[in-house]
Amino acid sequence: MDFEIRSLLCEALNRTALSDAPRYERLPPFVRFRATGAGRVWEAWRQVVEKGPNKVSEMLRTRSIVALVNQFDELAKRLLPYGTESLGPGEAGTIAAHSAIWQAFEVRRGVIYEPTPPLHRLLEDTYIADDVPIGAVQFPAQTLCIVPEPSSWGNGEKSDATVFFRGAQTLACVTWGMHGERGQQRGVVEVVELPLDKPDRPIGTLLDKVCGSSETYREIRSYLRDSIDYAVKMLLYLKARDAQVAIERPYSDAPRSFSRLGQRRRAERLAEIELLYDRHVVGPAILDAEAASHGAIGASGHEVTGHWRRPHFRMQPYGVQSSLRKLVLIGPTIVRPDRLRA
Repeated sequence: MDFEIRSLLCEALNRTALSDAPRYERLPPFVRFRATGAGRVWEAWRQVVEKGPNKVSEMLRTRSIVALVNQFDELAKRLLPYGTESLGPGEAGTIAAHSAIWQAFEVRRGVIYEPTPPLHRLLEDTYIADDVPIGAVQFPAQTLCIVPEPSSWGNGEKSDATVFFRGAQTLACVTWGMHGERGQQRGVVEVVELPLDKPDRPIGTLLDKVCGSSETYREIRSYLRDSIDYAVKMLLYLKARDAQVAIERPYSDAPRSFSRLGQRRRAERLAEIELLYDRHVVGPAILDAEAASHGAIGASGHEVTGHWRRPHFRMQPYGVQSSLRKLVLIGPTIVRPDRLRA
């Protein structure tokens, strides 16, 4: 059984490595992982391993993502101390660690959310006010992947996809993006955890604390913060607005019975289906003009000159004596239009 475990592990790692290939360009990370056949081989590997005492599928379902990433890294290095024919031991460990994320996404039945282009442009320009707490974020699923509009991919400013795994007291945030020169790009993954034990803590403060503010790793910290910030804004939009959400199921609904096709053509069609994926498409965004009276007086109490205010999420008072708060999205507005300069 040890030989079978190592053999399947080698194949699973090699297939996972193929997910960086150019042919999968413009596909989210989990879809790439599935399309290479890596998911099927990892499942076969788990079935063999689980003949013994190690219940890997249960681990993928319940353990923290940080723990899983570390465990799969160590596992690959222990079982394959010399790597595979095409992967060194360090690279094999990294690829195994990445695979743990996509295996967990599959086992936990993760769903994919994408904005329409109009909503993407709105989210890019929107900010989260300092008074919005992490408790204002609601999750339509415990495991989900938020994929920005493809026009923003590959710029290195934020991730090409951000995955959230929600636990009882923590939120694992996984950022993924293709980095490097065109034709030689590889998927880069970063993992951080946000504590959810204090729902009143402002989102901005929490992100600053987790992502840090040190200049030592300024670029990666900015990348992480902007990536998670974008994904959180998508979730806030779903709560703040009566958002239009269209469920598209091209992968689940694709026919898989091709009785009139030969074996080769049938295999080709099934491979093409693996490039499809189900998703929730959110939008379009509606840029509304909120009452211009908001913010007509500056923080110092003096009148301010006319200007455009960026769209933003904030907590708005309502109810008896304004004692309650609700999350709202304030659209782009003109502050003091009478004082706009020509």
